[in-house]
Amino acid sequence: MARDGASRGSVAGVSGIDFGCAVASLAPEAILGRITRKREAREPRYFSSQISQARRFFLGLGAGGARGVAVLSGGVEHCRPDYLIDRAGFRCPVIEFVARGAGRLEMGGRDHDLARGVVFIYGPHVPHRISADPRTPPVKYFVGLAGDGAAGLLQEAELVPGAVLRAAHAEQVQDIFEELIRLGLGDHARRARLCAVAAQYLILKLSRDAAPRGSTEAPARATYERCRRHIEEHHREVRTLREVATACHVDLAYMCRLFQRFGRESPFQYLQHLRMNRAAEMLQEGATVKAVAVELGFSEPCNFSRAFARVFGVAPGFLHPRGGA
Repeated sequence: MARDGASRGSVAGVSGIDFGCAVASLAPEAILGRITRKREAREPRYFSSQISQARRFFLGLGAGGARGVAVLSGGVEHCRPDYLIDRAGFRCPVIEFVARGAGRLEMGGRDHDLARGVVFIYGPHVPHRISADPRTPPVKYFVGLAGDGAAGLLQEAELVPGAVLRAAHAEQVQDIFEELIRLGLGDHARRARLCAVAAQYLILKLSRDAAPRGSTEAPARATYERCRRHIEEHHREVRTLREVATACHVDLAYMCRLFQRFGRESPFQYLQHLRMNRAAEMLQEGATVKAVAVELGFSEPCNFSRAFARVFGVAPGFLHPRGGA
């Protein structure tokens, strides 16, 4: 029921405009058409129309002069069977990630099969041709980068335009892209800055986990990841590195070389890091130094205390709720 002084379908306080009548005079398809045209007008021309569905955002070309790393646009596209992009280059560096499906990429004078986990980067002066497999068109994520620090970070991460890689943890990369889209489509006042942080995390994640497509490093990295994951999942009960090597069916010396090659610390340092973090949790929960030492397999509490101090720079008692053991 309408209030007194206001006709049904009108909005009080807006001088003489009857929104109810204005909307009622348009057919539903006309309303949807206007909304679609307005949305299309806001999207840049380089967004492909050869898609069945998409979630995309555009933060504006003004990001091109930003300091550090900035995000121009990003999203996810479900390609149609006839999807085809053939360009001589692109105005900014773009990272694309295939989440599922298949296709073909021609870049840098080489042909590449597109499948889940494949990452490729293009940009200015990098010709590229992307086509879909009509039987299983790809679903792929993308992010366009700008700012005076974008090229430098990509160079540092060895993700220069023209590179094709395979992500070791495709599900984690997809999660980062999903978060990037959520931020890009959100209404937060610091949306652009949050997107920039997410993009930097994506680049560093790919730098750490991805290997060049077809590289001989791929099997070695997979073995490293298997050993690292075993330590992560079993650090509470593991007592020696030889146990890890035996469980992962690798030679101990070879495992140490893999950590030196792909990690930032030795397997012993990584194991100690995880064990001491568990110790810190137990101490903050009220466990005594002696109880923690027994839990982690130390023969004497003093040995545990020395190991703890080497990692954190303080005695275990510093983290105890009562300030001591």
